[in-house]
Amino acid sequence: MKGYVLKRILQSLVSVFLVSTLTVFLVFSCIPRQLVFKGDQMLQKLANRPDEYQDYKFRTWESLGYLDYITMKEYAQSIYGNDSDQVSTALQSGSSFYERFRAELQAKRYTVEAQPVTGYLYAYKDIPTMTRVLRWYANLVQVDHPWRVKDPNNPDLKRGYYFTKDWSGMPALAASGTLYKYQIWIDGSFPFLHQNIIHLYMGRSYPTYDGIPVLEVIGMGQGRTARREVTTKVGGQEVTFYTSIDEHTLKYKPDLDRLDKNKFEDNYADGNNIYQDPSMLGISFRIGIMSLILSLGIGLTIGVVAAMRKDKMFDKVTMGYIVFISSIPTLLYIALFARFGMKILGLPDKFPFLGAQNFLSYILPTLSLSLGGIAGEALWIRRYMVDQMNADYVKFARSKGLTQGEVFFRHIVRNALIPIVHSIPMAVIGTLAGALITESFYAVPGMGKMFPSSISDYNNAMIIALTFIFTFVSVFAIFLGDILVTIVDPRISLAARKEAR
Repeated sequence: MKGYVLKRILQSLVSVFLVSTLTVFLVFSCIPRQLVFKGDQMLQKLANRPDEYQDYKFRTWESLGYLDYITMKEYAQSIYGNDSDQVSTALQSGSSFYERFRAELQAKRYTVEAQPVTGYLYAYKDIPTMTRVLRWYANLVQVDHPWRVKDPNNPDLKRGYYFTKDWSGMPALAASGTLYKYQIWIDGSFPFLHQNIIHLYMGRSYPTYDGIPVLEVIGMGQGRTARREVTTKVGGQEVTFYTSIDEHTLKYKPDLDRLDKNKFEDNYADGNNIYQDPSMLGISFRIGIMSLILSLGIGLTIGVVAAMRKDKMFDKVTMGYIVFISSIPTLLYIALFARFGMKILGLPDKFPFLGAQNFLSYILPTLSLSLGGIAGEALWIRRYMVDQMNADYVKFARSKGLTQGEVFFRHIVRNALIPIVHSIPMAVIGTLAGALITESFYAVPGMGKMFPSSISDYNNAMIIALTFIFTFVSVFAIFLGDILVTIVDPRISLAARKEAR
């Protein structure tokens, strides 16, 4: 059993790796890099300044991992020093440094070109696609440690770990010299124990949410900031102020302004805000979990009752619902259900009307996402149970005088637990796929709507990150389904399944 579990975990990780690698490869090789500027308003503002326009494009491509880029000024500064007078001399028209720059960079296989107005040279070299893929994986896992911060203006920075309390008075492990001040802390939010030691980094969002790491985009709160009163000590004195900063996200800030010095006793003064509404990930998680519970609970219940009342009115209505949901496009039945919910039930057909704080906002998106799952689960369990009704063990149970209800619940339903468990991974995958349509239709500020919008905006880092997350959830849902089967029915041996293969 242990060997099989380890093998399946390895297979799951390999599957996630292959899908992610293919996605990164396709994004960098098949999408022309010029398209990444589709939603960038800054580039339009620089249209009348050719040199800045050109420099902005190449620096953006470099930050996105497409190429290596260096200007003649940067090259001169790397040779003579940032404050050297020789830098300005090298940039003068007719300077011999022009030819030196051209020759040395071309020798390194860079393409050298001149700015359209000033004539200053710059060089760039495309990064091979496979190198971009490897760099993405090299930066995927980032570990925070006391020697991560390198601040030449603060050579005496203390480095190490210490125990303290956060602004709420809860115990925490903090550090100095790390990127994040708080390394491990406890609070009242699930999973209650949190850490900043290990982070996944999947690139920065661009052009939407420009410059913010993509996992922060989908993980940070939304809406208005939530201010609260904080009492802490600065320089040994107790100070009280109002802030919306989440102290657990405080990062090292090299230069402190006057307001920072009044609130913080060290250089850890750069933090994310706390917002009133949940994050994209949080909203999608709420809708997805509720939808999954409804799909399994209602779908399996309807399927069982329809099997018990085969060929009666309830069974015919159930089959009509299943045929209706299965035969029309998903977007059409969602639109019809949204119209019904708005006109008949008075529910909002767009999530932002009432916002994330109102439970009514979640009803139509959750039910719409559940409609297909309910039909699928009901059809699947009904077919299985109708088939089992003619099995020999059922006939034997009836011959012993058991009632129809006893036969169903003691024997058929009990044996149906195995396929029910098998259906859970597919239900999870169906929920993920349905969220892409449902959240877009209801304008839900969740992860589902981000995928199509990222594709239309050519937000490549977001596309890769969302693909990675959806693949991870899908693959491990299938893995957990196998494990649950052995828990429900100990007669099933995973080792035996391996021999059968």
